[in-house]
Amino acid sequence: MKADLLLVHAPSLYDFREKGVHHGPISDLIPSTPVFELYPAGFLSLLTYLGKRGYKVRILNLATRMLLDPSFDIVREIKRIDTLVFGFDLHWMVHVQGALEVARIVKEIWDKPIIFGGFTSTIFAHEILKNYKQVDYVLRGDTTEEPFKELLDCLIEGKGDLESVPNLAWRDDGGAVRTNGITFVPEEIGDYAIDYGFVAKEVVRSMRPRGFLPFAKFFGDPIGMALAYKGCIFNCVTCGGSCHTFKNSFNRSGLGYKPPDKLAEEILSLNQYMKIPIFLVGDLQLNLKHARAMVKELKENKFDAPIFFEFFTPPNRETLNVLRGASDDVLLHISPETHSERSRTAFGRPYQNSELERFIGNAAELDFERVDLYFMVGLPYQTYENTVETHKYLKSITNKIPGAKKILDYFISPLAPFIDPGSLAFKNPEKFGYKLRFTDLESHRLAIERASNWKNTLNYETAWMTRDEIAGASYVAAEKLVKLKIENEIVEEDSGTQTIQLIKEARQMVESGEGTTESITMRETVPDGDLYPSKNLLLTLKPKFFTTLLKTILKP
Repeated sequence: MKADLLLVHAPSLYDFREKGVHHGPISDLIPSTPVFELYPAGFLSLLTYLGKRGYKVRILNLATRMLLDPSFDIVREIKRIDTLVFGFDLHWMVHVQGALEVARIVKEIWDKPIIFGGFTSTIFAHEILKNYKQVDYVLRGDTTEEPFKELLDCLIEGKGDLESVPNLAWRDDGGAVRTNGITFVPEEIGDYAIDYGFVAKEVVRSMRPRGFLPFAKFFGDPIGMALAYKGCIFNCVTCGGSCHTFKNSFNRSGLGYKPPDKLAEEILSLNQYMKIPIFLVGDLQLNLKHARAMVKELKENKFDAPIFFEFFTPPNRETLNVLRGASDDVLLHISPETHSERSRTAFGRPYQNSELERFIGNAAELDFERVDLYFMVGLPYQTYENTVETHKYLKSITNKIPGAKKILDYFISPLAPFIDPGSLAFKNPEKFGYKLRFTDLESHRLAIERASNWKNTLNYETAWMTRDEIAGASYVAAEKLVKLKIENEIVEEDSGTQTIQLIKEARQMVESGEGTTESITMRETVPDGDLYPSKNLLLTLKPKFFTTLLKTILKP
């Protein structure tokens, strides 16, 4: 693999294939497995931005490669790499052990610059550079495409100097940590949109497409992503992407919007090649004018794939009317977090259940394909008893709201494994009813490295639930939700019964304090480690994909 910059995504635990760890339900609400193999969307925007400015950028998703191929030799792969600079994401804290360990291995093999970026890297930049010598540079902030280019100009082309690179932290010749201010915080982020057409061409040119796979199940259940904006107006107390965190850790005082035409262009660039679902990250009700313009662009360009919209508070009917026209298949996603209005308000989502129910009723009347509700365990004022009764609230609304049973699906997962650094609860845990076991980077790294099951990695408990109760409530509530899904015919009885049995076995394992001797692989979903696309993926490919593939291969 030859590149100017290789972006590397590590698993949350480097040696997960050898260690007997019970990871539990900590990743049940995202496409990734418990090793969090989904790399951030920033990898693709960096590839687009830097690639169009002359730099050859490649992606190596080590986590996915390790999942799909139990015999994959990470050290051998690193030795075969020919790149000038390595980049690692340490976005969410869950990757701290894997990212630092893989970076250490890379530095032992190659004397090349290693750059870290992401939310966690930003917050702990000084600690990373002081204590982990394998890391040479940290690019801070939520938007680093242009700072990355300026740093590559300096490292590869010899242009400029480190003091002039915005958002940069580094060690000087004397070993002291130096930091430039986080001054690159663009209000308009359209220039940093992902061009999936460009990405597809670079994947083909690399001749190593497996390294670009975003997550292990992509061949069977592919999904794409587009980002509507950066920043947030809400202050969920445990969130590292809250208004408070963006302002105080990333120097972003307001939302950074992607113009509607650029947002539509990003979505359509993927839809030109593949008809796969696209998840739009960001609450579009924050700017209905933008939403209306984006939907208009999608309609005019005959967008024909399923699309997910997420909301942080229940949208009104006008918003739903606008979004319903985006595609034939429009799915909605909202996280009430809990059915307890007191807990929800204390957490940072101050709305009533009546508003949520009105939204569900409107969605049913407007014939949306599906509405997903996401609940969480480990919130302020949330008790064990309250948590395990989540199914009762869901049963009541499916019975009283016409059409709700047809469109609703629901999920529950623990707030795990960590309270996000930079969040309100991380900075002032007692104020919000949390007790933190540790707050420094190294303790988080050791928690992942040494734990035998997911309960032991939790860095918190609340004034209302111990770690044992958080774990127990997560399993009991999940079991009851599966039973309700069987009753409402969301899942088949045989499949649901098998899931319930797995939940019971997992709960028993956690309560006994045991790990598991089975390594995590995706062989049950990708038979025999097969790395070739399944029929599911092949059916999504459009003619333009094959035309582009042929042109790229034949291009001199």
